[in-house]
Amino acid sequence: MGEYYAQDYSIVMGLVDLLPVILFTLAGCIIIKVMFNELRKPFAVMLCSGVTLSITAGLFKAIWKILLAANVCDFYPFNVMFMPTQALGFVLMGVGLISIFFNKKERNGVKASVFVLPVILAVPAVKQDGNIVFIALLVVGAAMIAASLSYVAVKNKYWLCLVLFIVNFVGLVIMGAMKPLSSKMGLDVTQANWIEQSINTVAQVALLLGSYFMNKKGFFAYKQETKTE
Repeated sequence: MGEYYAQDYSIVMGLVDLLPVILFTLAGCIIIKVMFNELRKPFAVMLCSGVTLSITAGLFKAIWKILLAANVCDFYPFNVMFMPTQALGFVLMGVGLISIFFNKKERNGVKASVFVLPVILAVPAVKQDGNIVFIALLVVGAAMIAASLSYVAVKNKYWLCLVLFIVNFVGLVIMGAMKPLSSKMGLDVTQANWIEQSINTVAQVALLLGSYFMNKKGFFAYKQETKTE
């Protein structure tokens, strides 16, 4: 993979790359803990699988940068797999969460997934030069995640959490647009990476704080209030 060079990365950059992964892992654990028993089993499994794939993608990308920067080796599979795995993880997580829009007793969400899943499962078959497909799917997945969590925040009137989830989504969209933007702005690989990771860190801090605050107040407090009334 000759387009990548050790001098473009540093061990510090690789270690900093792990920060958003850790933040996302913590947020993912909170979301899974709260949502798992609220979702129909197929969607709960999708949620867990999506979070796991996203964590794996981020972790392997950071390890690839560290190995490359340390002149150990260019273990390019960890880099090549990042975008497909991340996109698949986000979409699976999004499909799992979006099912909260459907009543647990209804099967509309399951029927909808029949049309969505074949597209998702076909993603790994797309050639690596089709990065735009993965970016598009990543944004779609992020939109479903943001819409689901924002829905719960609005129902509970947790306005700070709503703002944090929107910040997370906007940050991920900017991340997806960074590759074409960085070339237009004349940024080199190192500069673009630091900007991307700064944006990613802010986005994941927003997701973690939003999930933490909503968990503290009660994700489904609005359901309890409705029952009381």
